[in-house]
Amino acid sequence: MGADVRPAFHDNLPRIERRGKTLFINGLFRHGFLLAPSLARRAADFVYGGVVCRDVMPDCLADA
Repeated sequence: MGADVRPAFHDNLPRIERRGKTLFINGLFRHGFLLAPSLARRAADFVYGGVVCRDVMPDCLADA
């Protein structure tokens, strides 16, 4: 059984997107259990300190 639906973007890179006051963390694909702690840390740094990680948050550069 399979659906061929993967939680990834077209470029297969993880990303944190901001829409209004909501952060969307996606694109972890099959390695999510390894990447999740790193992206969670980057999201927390953004929320609590305004730190933008250019590698995974390109859309947030103009907003920060």
